Amino acid sequence: MKIDGKLWIDINGNGIAGHGRIKLLELVQATGSIKKAAESIRMSYKAAWDSINLLNEIYGTPLVERQTGGKGGGGTTLTKSGLELIKTYNHLSRLHMMYLGTLTESNKLGGVIKSIADTYALAETDNGNIIAGTMLDSDLKPGETVSIFVNPKDIILVDSDKLKTSARNILKTTTESVSPEKDMTEVILKTAYGTVLKLNITTASSEKLGLAPGREIFALFKTASALIMR
Repeated sequence: MKIDGKLWIDINGNGIAGHGRIKLLELVQATGSIKKAAESIRMSYKAAWDSINLLNEIYGTPLVERQTGGKGGGGTTLTKSGLELIKTYNHLSRLHMMYLGTLTESNKLGGVIKSIADTYALAETDNGNIIAGTMLDSDLKPGETVSIFVNPKDIILVDSDKLKTSARNILKTTTESVSPEKDMTEVILKTAYGTVLKLNITTASSEKLGLAPGREIFALFKTASALIMR
């Protein structure tokens, strides 16, 4: 499963800046010309100007400025605000892609919201396990069908449920398969209800726990490691 998406940022509650508009600003800075920037992405000069003017209005301050004279006869460059907007967008874009990557790698489970407390919810998986997770949709209500994404990198395996831990989720599982490959080992677990979790741990850790098909093991993960959304 691959999850993809696009990022837009709301500027002062007045409008949005997405990849296309930010790309245009980057090209203006690189070429020193709105016309050249527009031509490089096959946009009309008017459309480019309209887009930049809209961004200026939304942002509340000019994002580009004309420079006159000089060796090249002047040109167009970004203001400090324009450069800051690009920097902010690109930073958030990297975080956004990291987030999507996490979802892509996660164990996706189907379920239903059972109860809600503050920012987290208890959801019952399609197989019957109860999982505490963080809600990405703040208006979720009990009874709603949801998807639960459990980050495999956050799952801790222990051989006893008597361990004192702050993790809300402690699932008793049976090891379905153990597939070592060099320094890492893929482990597939299944609860008594049939909920399946897949993760990778170091081969050394796998050997220390004595993992093998049929081995009982407990999977621990925190509320923040299980994302719940529609």
